[in-house]
Amino acid sequence: MKKALIMLCALTVMVSCMSKEEKMKKAEDEGNEVIAVKSKLIEGAGKALQEQGKAAAKSASKGVGDVIKGINSGMSESINQSEVIPEAAFKVNFEECKAEKIYGSDADKVKKVTIYLIAKNDFKGDLILKAFNADKKEIGRSRLAVDIKKDDAKYVDFSFDERTHLLQTEYFTIK
Repeated sequence: MKKALIMLCALTVMVSCMSKEEKMKKAEDEGNEVIAVKSKLIEGAGKALQEQGKAAAKSASKGVGDVIKGINSGMSESINQSEVIPEAAFKVNFEECKAEKIYGSDADKVKKVTIYLIAKNDFKGDLILKAFNADKKEIGRSRLAVDIKKDDAKYVDFSFDERTHLLQTEYFTIK
């Protein structure tokens, strides 16, 4: 009886076990199901990128644009730019302006400051640009003859002695 019971159990186990082919088929079906789920996730991500991708690209482009604008505004505050404090007589005839210091090569010994003038009135005469250091001490000056008509604008270059330390210039005055 014991033998018969063991034989019956062994037969039941053998019948209830799947064959190798059945196991492989079941694994394949489960794999296909997992792939189908992941495929749907990827498809959903693709659709979201299509819809949101333009907005993301626009946002990224705006960010790059803001960085470039920041660089440009930083350049206007760079070492080559200086404040120009206009005296009363200058303000009557011209808009406020900024100075750009230009350094030539040592061989040229050129040191100049470029000012962009915007005329409020006709002006014919001399302008004097003075350079000052951090201690508010004058360290150089230049005189330039200017002839400009009302509502005109132009760049003018003030030449400085080669010994003028333009790098030490904190600000200029103009009259």
